[in-house]
Amino acid sequence: MTFQEDFEKRFRRLTDRFRAEKAALFFRGFSPGQNRTILSFSGTEDLLHSDGTLDVPSLEAGKEELARRLCRPGAKLFTGVYEQWIAVLAAAPDFKSRWGGKIAVVENNLFSHRYPAAIPPQAARALCAYFRGESPDAPQQAEPYLRYYGEAVSPDDRHFFLAYLDRHTDEKLEAVPFYEEKRKDFRGELSGAETVPVSGSGFRVRKAELAQGRLPGPAVYTAASPAELEKSGLFAFAALLDRLGVPYAVRTGSRFNDTRGARADEFLPLLRRYWGKDASFRELEFYKNPDVSSETERISQGLVVSQIARQCALALDGDPDYRNLFITAPTGAGKSLLFQLPAIRLALSRGAVTLVVSPLIALMEDQVFSLEQKHGVSCATFLNSAITFEERQNRIEKIRSGEKSIVYLAPELLVSTPLESILGDRKIGLFVIDEAHIVTSWGRDFRADYWYLGDFLADLRRQGRRFPVLCLTATAVYGGPEDVVHETVESLSLGSPILFLGSVRRPDIRFDIRRVDPKAVSGAVGRFKVAQTARAVSACVKKGEKTLVYCPFVSQVEEVYGRLDPKVRPAVRTYYGTMDKAARNAAQQSFQQGACRVMICTKAFGMGVDVQDIRNVYHFAPTGGLSDYVQEIGRAARGENMEGRAVTDFLPSDIHYVRILYGISEMKQYQLAEMLRKLCSLFRRRGHRAMLISPDTFSYLFGEKELENKVKNGFLLIAKDLQRTYGFPVLSVRPKTVFARSYVNVPAAAERAFQRMYGAHARQMDDSAGQPPHGGRRGAGTTVMNSGKIYEIDLVKIWEEGFRNISFVQFRRLFFSGGLFRCANGERLSPRLRVRVAYRYPFAEVLERFRACLTALSGIFRSYRPTGTYFTVEKFRKDLAANPGCDAVSPEFAGVLLEMFVADVSRNVTFRSNRDKLRFVSSRRPPSGGSTVYRIMNSGYLSMPEFLLRLAEQCAPGKDGVYQAFIPTGKNGSQSERMRLLSFLELFGLATYEVEGGRNSGIFVRANDPEKLAALSR
Repeated sequence: MTFQEDFEKRFRRLTDRFRAEKAALFFRGFSPGQNRTILSFSGTEDLLHSDGTLDVPSLEAGKEELARRLCRPGAKLFTGVYEQWIAVLAAAPDFKSRWGGKIAVVENNLFSHRYPAAIPPQAARALCAYFRGESPDAPQQAEPYLRYYGEAVSPDDRHFFLAYLDRHTDEKLEAVPFYEEKRKDFRGELSGAETVPVSGSGFRVRKAELAQGRLPGPAVYTAASPAELEKSGLFAFAALLDRLGVPYAVRTGSRFNDTRGARADEFLPLLRRYWGKDASFRELEFYKNPDVSSETERISQGLVVSQIARQCALALDGDPDYRNLFITAPTGAGKSLLFQLPAIRLALSRGAVTLVVSPLIALMEDQVFSLEQKHGVSCATFLNSAITFEERQNRIEKIRSGEKSIVYLAPELLVSTPLESILGDRKIGLFVIDEAHIVTSWGRDFRADYWYLGDFLADLRRQGRRFPVLCLTATAVYGGPEDVVHETVESLSLGSPILFLGSVRRPDIRFDIRRVDPKAVSGAVGRFKVAQTARAVSACVKKGEKTLVYCPFVSQVEEVYGRLDPKVRPAVRTYYGTMDKAARNAAQQSFQQGACRVMICTKAFGMGVDVQDIRNVYHFAPTGGLSDYVQEIGRAARGENMEGRAVTDFLPSDIHYVRILYGISEMKQYQLAEMLRKLCSLFRRRGHRAMLISPDTFSYLFGEKELENKVKNGFLLIAKDLQRTYGFPVLSVRPKTVFARSYVNVPAAAERAFQRMYGAHARQMDDSAGQPPHGGRRGAGTTVMNSGKIYEIDLVKIWEEGFRNISFVQFRRLFFSGGLFRCANGERLSPRLRVRVAYRYPFAEVLERFRACLTALSGIFRSYRPTGTYFTVEKFRKDLAANPGCDAVSPEFAGVLLEMFVADVSRNVTFRSNRDKLRFVSSRRPPSGGSTVYRIMNSGYLSMPEFLLRLAEQCAPGKDGVYQAFIPTGKNGSQSERMRLLSFLELFGLATYEVEGGRNSGIFVRANDPEKLAALSR
């Protein structure tokens, strides 16, 4: 029996099953030969080209006629392709009710989500190029196909696979698998047969060729686990091979501690060559099978190193059966050695590059320094934003020439830089992700770019690059609600990697958890905790024991330090993320060198800091989940023959701090919904499927702190959730290192010199909104924002050509602070943001509604002032809801709105001398760790309505209905008054705005299914 005969037999059986009822069956993911059978049944085979491929433009042009035909009385059983279902639903959204019978989708369950392309190859190739690129507009050839397909990939530029736009999940149509699936005991070996991993593209190509009538040869299909077999479609494929008489075998490997083919002493000579003649491998303790028990076994570092090198060799030799690896081992277990030895071998014998993604600049610098100075390894280097342009180019040249082969990179640089520009034509031998737990835990609230590594790796695989990925971490929970291991594996699409899960138990750390009876606490719990922690700090200083003290919040760090005796303080330092960088570095250096005996800090301290002689780790209260705690106490007793202590004075109420921390860091549902709504609004207004977006466009949602990180996280959460729901990337998101365009105000005195120096990278812009009118002045209160002409500039090109001696980070900081381009008369070039505002009502009506909102808001604040007492967000939310003038503000945004009036006291603002007319509220978090409370500190709320209205009156739209202006950036990272005005207008539902040219990096966003996004945003 041939493949086509088998298909037709099953097709007849399926249609016979539905013949008795009125039914429409739409077949998804079948080949041209199969589609001819499907369409011929209902007489629509004229949609096929002579080679059997689908004529999508003709389908698109005739979709209304197709819908009318299907809705005619007397229609019975109809069989069509899934593209016809998409076309019919677009032409007749109510088709489901008009049809009146059963509608089902018949799935080609040999595949999952991506199916062999049944369109002309040139069209599939154009789609692949479009989805790989970042063009705002699709090429004309690809345009009609984008109404049917949401993704296109090709492993070899010969075989193409498409993901359909999903038009049946939301319609709740039944999905019927076409092929039967047989689960049985497979033969495990087949002598002389090819090995084909089911997780690789080769398996997908083999199935696609079978669908075209080419029988595969004998093969052994390999999977790392039964779960991988389930996901791959192998059960349906195997049943088909049985019917066609094709011999095959199926082999599953071990998930845990797989050392087959590895030799413990293979790398011993290389170890002793660089680490010393007496060096030897340590024994590490790994769980045998944590799915079954907590039993462990000891495995030599040498075996693990050998297995990593073996997987690298398999990939470089073109063997598709290589596997990725995931290793957890406690701090101090020598994890870096596990990849450094294979990396050295790859450089020496294969000329291949090892890429090491590292989260912190200090961490990568320390590792490269250690390799060079301690071990004489000269082939390592690092690339990050802290080095100058000239130094970066010099290092890249050494990488491309083969002089440097172990390359440490920051994630944000890696995911936004074409790899060819760094590596040239060199091959990747190994891809290492250090501190891999950040992909899922810190990646959400600390380093968003780590979370984008999965998409980056997928792009590399689509380009045909083959290399194993090695994930390393000291902290990764396996199983349970905080399962870091499986979530990381899924996020990075690692398939079924070899897992070496080390025991987290540290016999050299003793626990001293002192339970405190709540009844024994007099007064506020928060004050008790501060006093208790201060006593613990003093005791450690007295004993001379180096100690880390972790607090959940910055306020507690300062309160504990403030409670210390002045005689104790010289031996104590504080450390948290919002401190000045120089102060943080000084504190860290003092602690490392021993002048400081106790460091009071938040969880911002520790990663990448190697301090060998820490005796105690004391917790004011938990700072996060279990993995955070293990990571933090693991910083004790790193030196040989040391015993460490993990100490805390624990109250049951301490868990409250963890809940607050999770509440602060997690993305709220209303924020994601608002991001989606605004994104769709921008897509509609720009008229493109793709665009580069500034995080500043969403500043009204997240405030000023960590804005870029939060917006990236929000977009990624939306994109991942949509892909899980619909099986294809409804939204594509890619971070960029810098904004493509920046804007600058050039005073008249500087214009000639500016044109001479940078004219090649500058373009003058129309700035009618920011200039005073010719021949006169504007009315009182009018703000003239720009004293010169506005130019759009290519910041990267100017840096590369004129400021090669400093890093881009330094250059950008100087540019945005006004420290560059100073003129002889003291004037300077200054950065600008380009804002575009679209109003939702006629401008006069916007002003009227805005006045009503502001007046009502001022009245609410006035009601709080006489009492002088603190109030909560909940109180403010209820008062907003009860006031008719503020009914345009969604209740979820009450907290966002309130924070816009809060002064940042960390910048030493005193309310009496505060010049900011909009900052008249103070906030504080009670020592007990309860919810933040607020208080009105001056009468700024009285002048606030008129002040904002005067600003709004200056933002009249142009003839196109849009207000455009180039406005100054805020000082010290704060928002300018006009940016805050735009935030108010957005929150009140009166306008929507977008920003270009800010100090935050841009984010590329593409809507692969604009219709789906629009429907969801509604």
